[in-house]
Amino acid sequence: MRASKLTCLLGIILIFPSLAGAHGIEGMHSEGYIVDVIVVDLECDENQTCVSRPSNVVEYFGADWCTECPEVEEQLHQSSSNDTVIVSHRPSTTDDFWLQESRDRFLGVYGLWGYPTLAIDGHYILAGPTQSRELGTLLSESNSNYTGVTNVSLNNGTLEIEGNFSDLIVDVWTVYSNDNLTNIASAHSNLSEINNVSTDGEKLVIIVSNPGYIALVSGSSLPANDYIPDGGLDKIGEDGDSVQGSTIIIITLLLLIISMPATLQLIQIMRNTDHFEEE
Repeated sequence: MRASKLTCLLGIILIFPSLAGAHGIEGMHSEGYIVDVIVVDLECDENQTCVSRPSNVVEYFGADWCTECPEVEEQLHQSSSNDTVIVSHRPSTTDDFWLQESRDRFLGVYGLWGYPTLAIDGHYILAGPTQSRELGTLLSESNSNYTGVTNVSLNNGTLEIEGNFSDLIVDVWTVYSNDNLTNIASAHSNLSEINNVSTDGEKLVIIVSNPGYIALVSGSSLPANDYIPDGGLDKIGEDGDSVQGSTIIIITLLLLIISMPATLQLIQIMRNTDHFEEE
């Protein structure tokens, strides 16, 4: 019943918008870009719409240790727009919970380097809480006219979608919300490789993209003075363990302590040599 209901609803909701044609900003993209976004409500009942296509998608990138992030997270938490879907990513490996796929999107897809960051529709970037205050204005002026998906069915964790996806990537993010974060990305599936998705959440956010680096342009004229760099101290090693910044500091101090006697001895020799030459 669940699978047939999703298929029927999407057939009604999505076939007509798919006649719209172009999406996003014409001529803006040279490589990667978002083609379509679909939201599947995993908690809907018989009298609700389970599948929808939002007008906009906002991808938020933050970190537990980021002092400027809570302001943006509260702003997103208070957002009540039904036309916009938010996906909150935790790409920092120093966080208690993070996803490698979120980090890949942060570094590889968008080429970002700091927190907090908002990526809107794969077009615009708002960096830091000051710029993020302009999100509402930016969304009111933007409609990406997403198209592509024509049907969706979900049955026992197997997700099937229909449409023209030749040479495209289909990312499926399982999300849930808590008191602080809106739609936290807790699991990821690449539908191009596997049809099984995690349903342990509140929604599935399906993002269909043309593969490649997605270039973002600033959606604000304000400076990003409150934008905190990632720092590059939490890279993943070959064994999959993260290297903490505190570990690097401790190792550096130990090396200095070990080399101190030899350094003092070298200084003493240099002083004696200078004294001998003067005589």
